[in-house]
Amino acid sequence: FHGPDSVPERLSECMDELIEEEVPVACIDDAIRNPQVKAALIELDVYAEDHSRLTDIFDPDNGGTLTLADVATGIRRLRGQPRRSDIVCVDLMLRSMQPQMTEILERLSALEGFPAT
Repeated sequence: FHGPDSVPERLSECMDELIEEEVPVACIDDAIRNPQVKAALIELDVYAEDHSRLTDIFDPDNGGTLTLADVATGIRRLRGQPRRSDIVCVDLMLRSMQPQMTEILERLSALEGFPAT
């Protein structure tokens, strides 16, 4: 039953491929307009106010495609009320980026013709 060609083994392989398949954000936007999808998102405790911005949230690098894993992770993070820890986490990430941004600006300022800050 659990050999290399078993149903669980084949299903696992299919899921691995499916979860990494890239889909254009336009497909996700179309799906989100579907009343059944909207109802499912509300059942998952994703606020209706966030529905129109989901692809922006799920695709932070603005690459134009999403994987099923991106969507699942995004939905998991959006569920329920924001917690204080969510805000603190974002604050810490932004703080960690500030020295890098300062260094980039300093290097750009050193280039001829780039306006100094």
